[in-house]
Amino acid sequence: MQTLEAMPEDMRLLIVSKVGQNSPVDYFNTVLTCRSLSFRPDNPSVAKDLNLSPFVKKPLLSNQYESLMDACLKADNIDAHFVKGMIQFFQSQNQVLGLHHIHIASKSGHLQGRYIFGVLFMAIGETDKGIKIINDLPEEKGISLVED
Repeated sequence: MQTLEAMPEDMRLLIVSKVGQNSPVDYFNTVLTCRSLSFRPDNPSVAKDLNLSPFVKKPLLSNQYESLMDACLKADNIDAHFVKGMIQFFQSQNQVLGLHHIHIASKSGHLQGRYIFGVLFMAIGETDKGIKIINDLPEEKGISLVED
């Protein structure tokens, strides 16, 4: 631990943000073991790239982590936009805000966001736009995404 503390803070934050980008479990373990190093998600460097895949799979879980989600949204985390969009569209019945957040995720390269955005467009009567969005999914990833 002495080595990590001796590094410049910007380098430590970069390392932790990369850990968080690859594994939410490893990120949270790092935060728990290095509390004095301030790797909390309210740090924009960490929040922007934090992997929120457990929330992407089950968006309602994010309701228990409001401050984390707010920090990630503020940092423009694309997983957070997708999750917020799903919550707004389906739980809060705010379809405009929900589509807005899902659109941000979709435009930023979030594959699930792009797929859901296309499906929702078809559901609201914009069938041609929805089909175009889904057809633009990368071929090798599009099929597995739909199957998941």
